[in-house]
Amino acid sequence: MATTRRDDFFMCMYAPTLRRMVYLLCFDPRRRLLLTSGTPPAGGGVPTLPVIRCLERETYERAARRLLSGRSVRRGDVVARVRAAPFPGGGYREARIYTAHSLAPQADLEGCWIPWRDAVQDLGHLEIPELAVFVEGYLGGWIPDGWITLEP
Repeated sequence: MATTRRDDFFMCMYAPTLRRMVYLLCFDPRRRLLLTSGTPPAGGGVPTLPVIRCLERETYERAARRLLSGRSVRRGDVVARVRAAPFPGGGYREARIYTAHSLAPQADLEGCWIPWRDAVQDLGHLEIPELAVFVEGYLGGWIPDGWITLEP
């Protein structure tokens, strides 16, 4: 007779759908921000940050490595946790924003480089109201290295 562990019971309970995303704030030496054309899951054709959806059971760190893979970038020292927000169509969205710096902007990064102040104005569809302040603080050096939680 098979026995059921208590942990197995709790693992089978229903949970809300969680869409976990990793966004990349990639800067060039002139402090321009890389924007790409929006492809799912970001939204069709709208300029957006490079983004990748976490696979099932994949950590944010691993998803970020997939997003950075094969690109000439140096990862930054700050990661922002974006508070969960409702996602169109149901479920919840939670994201991490990883910072990076381009080593060869024209070599292998597809998209366009926009002055960061202009770029963040075009990113309202991400629904991260504190994004501009975060970028300013990161580039200004007053956000410490490590993890930070962005809250409206």
